[in-house]
Amino acid sequence: MKALKIAGLLSLLIAGGCGRIASPGDLLHAPNLANEEQSLYRAVQPFLPAGYQLTTPDQSDQGSAIRLADLDGDGTEELIVSYKKPDTDYEINVLILKQSKGAWQKADQITGSGINLDYLGIKPLTDSSSSDLLLGYEGGGVGLPKELHVYAYSGGKTRSIYQSSYDQIAVGDLIGSGLSQIAVVPPGGDAENSRSRIEIVGVKNGKLGLLSDNRTDGTVLNIRIGRASAKQNGLFAQVLGSTRSGYSILVAWKNGKFANVLSLPSESYDRRAYRENLKLGPPDSDSDLTATENKWWIDYPVDSRDIDGDGITEVVLPNPIPTAESDSASPKLWTDSYYRWDGDREMIFVEDRLWQWGYDLRIPKRWTGFYEVEPPKTENDQESSEMRFLYAPLSENESETTEGENATDIEAPLLTLRQMTTAEWMQLQPMLDSREGRYIVLNGAAQTLPGSPATVTLALLPEGNAGLSGEQAKQYAELMPTEAEVRAMTGIETVEEEGAESDVEKH
Repeated sequence: MKALKIAGLLSLLIAGGCGRIASPGDLLHAPNLANEEQSLYRAVQPFLPAGYQLTTPDQSDQGSAIRLADLDGDGTEELIVSYKKPDTDYEINVLILKQSKGAWQKADQITGSGINLDYLGIKPLTDSSSSDLLLGYEGGGVGLPKELHVYAYSGGKTRSIYQSSYDQIAVGDLIGSGLSQIAVVPPGGDAENSRSRIEIVGVKNGKLGLLSDNRTDGTVLNIRIGRASAKQNGLFAQVLGSTRSGYSILVAWKNGKFANVLSLPSESYDRRAYRENLKLGPPDSDSDLTATENKWWIDYPVDSRDIDGDGITEVVLPNPIPTAESDSASPKLWTDSYYRWDGDREMIFVEDRLWQWGYDLRIPKRWTGFYEVEPPKTENDQESSEMRFLYAPLSENESETTEGENATDIEAPLLTLRQMTTAEWMQLQPMLDSREGRYIVLNGAAQTLPGSPATVTLALLPEGNAGLSGEQAKQYAELMPTEAEVRAMTGIETVEEEGAESDVEKH
């Protein structure tokens, strides 16, 4: 299967959403297109009506309106094009071209009802030697369900093999058989009923059928299929509950059936503050996801993602952050603690992330257990613009120390983040330069809200040993971040060669 790199072409030829092709001349002389791409676009034109609009799916395994894929498994790729005819707002067409004696010929065309093409996928569903075509149509009206149609292709013709209504969709190989399964969240019924379901459809007795039907007690969010461990895929989602904030699920193929592996006993959940690996209970294969309290409870909806770039999706567990004594009116801070499934009965702690002022702050792993945060304080209904990470050494008897307490009443900052207006920064910069302090300008002049003054976000790095001595001074020095680490923490991985002096100041 091959995707066409047509982003540059679409930006030139398509104006807004499903755009209209300007003219054949524009097609033939579009800049920066490889000869093969030029040839494919020329091949498409004779088969499309005048004034057609290419239709790019909202969700796709390739993300293009024109693509090559071997649908019937004969070793030769077909050309698949999705488009709309002029003046037909509620009709989507998918054209399939095949090659015969070196020339493209029309093989078949599928016409579906919808205002937009929500999903287009090409996956092997019933036979690993060929691929099926999945088309999801969006009705366009509020509350109207989307419609999924699945087609098999052989002998130059398509035939419908499955259809279903859906609200969300994800497709991938959950079993590890080389065939993909379809996970859908069906449309909700009664608007007052918060219960929903997750259905998994796959090959069954040679045909597509229901393999699993999981009921929930809330609204399903962020459904996706991705790499869940080193050896298998999983279905990730969050359920926004009606009695608690919600819980995350990870449905995987275990012992010949689908089960939610995020069965977290209360004793493991209670240890989340330590940022250690968490022991899981037995996989929950009950079709009713509400049947057990052993869930991966979350205090707010947060999507799973590959946080460390290893190709495996991590699951988030919101975690109260250790905070220094502060104004009781200050908001409670949370980190997003990311855990990776080991494929068995353990979740491996990966790292903490903290959102503040638009930054996705990565907390260094070596800080775990040795830091606390002094959050922005609230005074006179105004939140201050400074947040500090402080060194918090463990007491000699950790078991007698509660979260947030430390052995000494010290003031040893590891990092200070401060946000200010451009005018305030112009006054502060000469003072920092005269003291030769270490600081990093994280952004130039960001506009926070319409009509608000431009702001500068500053990272202040500590100097010296903060009056510490002995083992604490040694530990403090090991925890102190470098300029490069602060840039990585805040997402500024590299500094552009041009203008670097304005982004990072070292004194």
